[in-house]
Amino acid sequence: MRLWAGSIWTLALLLGTASCRITDHSEKDADAITADALKIPESGFNNGDTAALPSIAFDSTEKSFGRVSQGALVEKTWSFTNAGGSDLLITDVRGTCGCTVGKDWPKAPVRPGQGGTITVTFDSEGRSGAQDKTITVTANTRPPTSVLLLKGEVVAPPSN
Repeated sequence: MRLWAGSIWTLALLLGTASCRITDHSEKDADAITADALKIPESGFNNGDTAALPSIAFDSTEKSFGRVSQGALVEKTWSFTNAGGSDLLITDVRGTCGCTVGKDWPKAPVRPGQGGTITVTFDSEGRSGAQDKTITVTANTRPPTSVLLLKGEVVAPPSN
């Protein structure tokens, strides 16, 4: 009888301890950056199922700022949608030189079917003539970079 009572107490203790480790993962923080969102597609999704990957679809990959006077600051915004099957995480927006910089983009994961905007600033100081600026967007997509193009003309002031 003592053996039976000891076994029941041992079982109760084990079940009680195990239940302390069970947590409810059904409600996740919508803005939390998960390890899955940070995976590089080539290493994180080896099964070849590209439908499960995040995918960035831009309204347009090329924008024109027309003609501006030298020294003007130009700001352009691209809209995009996550057309993939998992959270999209944009990690960097960078121009090819210091005159074009990524000013604003979503830092939190973008859910499938949701969208956002990327804003870029071009500083025309010291520039003249036709300008073609490449902006590289780095994200957890395949391929991991997307290229945007900003075009326009900078008009130098007349020389006296």
